[in-house]
Amino acid sequence: MDPSPVAGRLHSSGPALLDGLESLELNGAWGKQGKEFLNRARGVLRERHLGGASGEAIVAAWTGVVDHLVQVLYDAARRSYAERFTVLDQKIALIAQGGYGRAELNPGSDIDLLFVYPQRADAFVETVSEKVLYALWDTGLTVGHAVRSVKDCVKLGNKDLKVKTALLDLRFLAGDRPLYDGFVATMERDLLKKNASRFFRDKVRESQERHRKYGDSVYLVEPQVKEGEGGLRDLHTAMWLAKVKYVVPDLEALPAKGVLSDREYEEIRTARDFLWRVRNALHFLAGTHQDQLTFEYQERIAADLGFHGDGAHRGVEKFMRAYYLQARAVNRFSNDIIARCTERGAPYRLIGRLGGRQLRPGVRIAGDELIVGDAATFRDNPIMLLRVFADAQRHGLRLSAATRRLVRAHAPLITGQVRRDPATARALLDILSWNYGVAEALHEMHELDVLDAVLPEFGHLRCLAQYDRYHIYTADEHSLRAVERLEQLLHGVYKTSAPLPTQVVREVGNLPLLYLAMLFHDVGKGLGGDHSNRGAQMARQVAERLGMHADDVAQLELLVRHHLLMHQLATRRDIHDPKLVAEFAATVGTLATLHKLYVLTFADLGATNPKLWNSWQDMLLAELYTLTVDSFERGETVEQAQSARADRIRRRVAAAIGAGSGALERFLADLPDRYFLTTPEEDIPHHYELVRRFGEEPLVTSVRHFPEREFSEFTVVTRDQPGLFSRLTGVLRAYGMNVAAARIATGGSGMVLDVFRVTHLDDAAIATDPSRWEKIQVAVGKVLSGEIDVEQMVARAGRPSTLGEKIVPRQPTTVEIDNQVSEEYTVIDVFTIDRVGVLFAITNALFHLDLSIHLAKITTSIDRVFDVFYVTDPEGRKIEDDDRLRHITDTVLQALQPLIQPAPAA
Repeated sequence: MDPSPVAGRLHSSGPALLDGLESLELNGAWGKQGKEFLNRARGVLRERHLGGASGEAIVAAWTGVVDHLVQVLYDAARRSYAERFTVLDQKIALIAQGGYGRAELNPGSDIDLLFVYPQRADAFVETVSEKVLYALWDTGLTVGHAVRSVKDCVKLGNKDLKVKTALLDLRFLAGDRPLYDGFVATMERDLLKKNASRFFRDKVRESQERHRKYGDSVYLVEPQVKEGEGGLRDLHTAMWLAKVKYVVPDLEALPAKGVLSDREYEEIRTARDFLWRVRNALHFLAGTHQDQLTFEYQERIAADLGFHGDGAHRGVEKFMRAYYLQARAVNRFSNDIIARCTERGAPYRLIGRLGGRQLRPGVRIAGDELIVGDAATFRDNPIMLLRVFADAQRHGLRLSAATRRLVRAHAPLITGQVRRDPATARALLDILSWNYGVAEALHEMHELDVLDAVLPEFGHLRCLAQYDRYHIYTADEHSLRAVERLEQLLHGVYKTSAPLPTQVVREVGNLPLLYLAMLFHDVGKGLGGDHSNRGAQMARQVAERLGMHADDVAQLELLVRHHLLMHQLATRRDIHDPKLVAEFAATVGTLATLHKLYVLTFADLGATNPKLWNSWQDMLLAELYTLTVDSFERGETVEQAQSARADRIRRRVAAAIGAGSGALERFLADLPDRYFLTTPEEDIPHHYELVRRFGEEPLVTSVRHFPEREFSEFTVVTRDQPGLFSRLTGVLRAYGMNVAAARIATGGSGMVLDVFRVTHLDDAAIATDPSRWEKIQVAVGKVLSGEIDVEQMVARAGRPSTLGEKIVPRQPTTVEIDNQVSEEYTVIDVFTIDRVGVLFAITNALFHLDLSIHLAKITTSIDRVFDVFYVTDPEGRKIEDDDRLRHITDTVLQALQPLIQPAPAA
């Protein structure tokens, strides 16, 4: 592109931004004047952006601004040289390349310049290039540059993929135009048309590596607008391949070549403009080159671009959904162009000769691809839109690029009448019944709009943003990845890290029902109200439409309705409370349903965010699963089963340590059943040794590190005293330790054994520092003896944040009190932002409220904590007075308030 049209559009679209630079004097302050010019231009363009200007308009305008600056600096540098030296036949061409060469600069973009000379660099080339570059650097622009001969460009381009790629996007800026024209012709002849297949292969590999680096999904909750999947770089990659394959200068030329239909061209142009507009907004807000669309910016950009909330959705959710839809269009365009440029011609010639293997009329296998050559195959029988996926799944094939386009174009043929056809249900259930490739088939069906057409209830989730830090994907992508995780579990991928779920999933019958439950577990989201109950109703309707029998319909509905229940109970409730286990078993109803709910919970957590599944969650869920299995299989009450199990553990421990010791007998008798049911059996001998030492010492502590499981364990054995748990958490907090879990065991003799798990995730070096733990152990003794006041100790330590300076979305701190879940205790649930010191703040408040903590469950999920405390009053009774309960709630909230960093206003 010639720079003049860009500058012309800039002048015609508003105030004359270029005024003021033409009179630049050679006074040594070129960079300063250029910087003032750029700042003024950015200010005007930001106002236009906020006023609704398109992404394309701002990109063109900013490119024009930079063009003018570069051209003025070049002219000034050339005149400066000519005033001192004679200019004879020295030639140089100043060329924009890369994104600048495409005339696609956003306000914070780098610029990439190429100074080309005919044969060798002389004083003229060196002086002019240096003066231009130094002045540009002084303006604050980030400038990439090269000074090369024509021959060097060819040589380097043939060796370096990045150099060759940059040379695909050239634009003349200043200097010798005939030199530039000759340079372009040489590039096309000696570089760009050579080794095309290798270039395609290398760019595809580069794109795949980039996707892996930036999350491998369009649907990340904090996407990378430039480099991520579905970002602008996908568009660039497609066009680099298209320029070599079809010899086109830009996107606008593809329809004339027959590569894109007019509808497809408008779709991708709209998507490009939207991404440009988002990137413009990011650069304006950040004041620099910022391409990560983080939570910090999403709400502000949503408002800037005119996305406003309504009764069902917030403005930011609407904005992110729009983003994903446009990024999906870019990703689809990129994949299609890559397929066109890399697909082999042989299969299509084979079809022309009726070669390959015919699977069914209109469907053939050629190589490793499944090919439908005639659109009539789908028009005559829309159910074939599902059967081609089943065929590909069973034969380990991929759909050819042309077949993918046909499928997507004909997906609207799946109407309500087709959905109600029993043959449609059979085709879908066939896909769900196969041993392999279920998740891959569903994902491909979703990408080509077939899954949404067959199951419009699921289609409602398309690109539905989940505005939190737990879900790293949109609702539809999360559900499909959860199906994939289930399938991986079935095939033994997690047999080492999750042996029990791996064993259980192999006992599950009716896999299609399990996959449907996973696919629909979040289908009620985005519709208001309780998504689990709404989703259960929708799942029932789908199951009935698919012709499932009444028992399967009921089981599917139950799994969707209660897909969160098992995790909530395991992490937030006393799973060794017989009443709770009995009620959970009654809710689940059958052992078969329990199996499915357990593996669904495993898959859901891991697909939400890999960080949510850890050894602690694994242990809690496995414990609840095992207790519930016992309640189904033993035919005895939960109390009887737990008591018998605790006795069996005592006998095994006695045998392992060595029976006959009076100290051992006292240890086994003193600690309650709960201790033996909640403590890993391999840890009990270690605890016995600490308790045995406690007979001789008033305080015994121990530290053990488990780097492979990313936590350390701090154990304290001492005499019970008011506020003991709070004091211990205070010491850990004062030394910067982040407690991820805690177990409290109080013996009948008044001896207390408290175990704290300290996470390594924030800073493993701190969590495992021997000198720090020595100080902690000394401090515990002084705090418990009264020599040190723990509150003053915590106050002196300050309030370091585990989250650094990163701003998080608004998630209010809440305190909820439940007097129904336990017959013995009042249960206090605290939900808040994770900070070092949260646990101490809560437990210290409870101590001052004169409450005794009998059980604490600490669950940390990304940036939130869910802390649960089973408490009584000093007489060991539940707290049931309404005024007292309100006072507890207010006091805990007040204690947490100083620790909470509010999110900034949108």
